[in-house]
Amino acid sequence: MKTQEISFDQREEGHPIVFTGGADTVSTGCEVQLQHHSARISAKVLKSTKGDWLAEVTDIPTGYAAVFDSVEIGSKIRFQDRHIFRCAA
Repeated sequence: MKTQEISFDQREEGHPIVFTGGADTVSTGCEVQLQHHSARISAKVLKSTKGDWLAEVTDIPTGYAAVFDSVEIGSKIRFQDRHIFRCAA
């Protein structure tokens, strides 16, 4: 399985992940929101591997596809906790 490597924005130190929908931790099945140059992307968490998260892209805002290069809905991506801005159950 090929995964896309993106240089995601990082949350500022001391700013926690915003949890909604009853979620209080990041886990398999959660919907997370990440950013790349302030453009938001949503992904469903598939699993955690060696301190990184693996997820499938579920939403890229209209007009931002070029910001994410070859990433599209359904692409697999890897990221770390510090890249997660929001998480919903």
